[in-house]
Amino acid sequence: MDCVARILVLTILSCFLFVENGVVHAAEVHWTRSPEVAAKQASDSGRMIIVSVGAKWCHFCKKMDRDTWNDNDVANAIAVEYVPLKLSDEEHRELIKAMGIQGFPATLIFTPDRRLVARLDGYVGPDKMLDAMTQIRSASATANNSANLGSGDNR
Repeated sequence: MDCVARILVLTILSCFLFVENGVVHAAEVHWTRSPEVAAKQASDSGRMIIVSVGAKWCHFCKKMDRDTWNDNDVANAIAVEYVPLKLSDEEHRELIKAMGIQGFPATLIFTPDRRLVARLDGYVGPDKMLDAMTQIRSASATANNSANLGSGDNR
């Protein structure tokens, strides 16, 4: 491997991992707070959008930030498969109200073309979140593959 390739590999790995006291941790989730930016990133990348909806005063929102979103496996899955968007009651009250969200926390998952495919209300621990993300991603991939089966060239 040449020098440029090694540097590229090391740079990519450093984006996802860091080492602290000899323990490897996932990089933290880099949330965008702009629905427009998230929609563009999802459209450009083909990744689904995962939305964390909460409020600064919400105990279980803080618990999800600490326990779920900082979990190594969850953070890695988001980094690879999702565009992360964080909406807060303080910044996005009208949008949250328009989506019909009445309690916090809430987690929404949208397709890259912004169709809602899942809504999880309340606190969701890391194992349940990872399971839900995996199932939703698999179901979406299966649906896309099925839809593509009929769109082939019929020569």
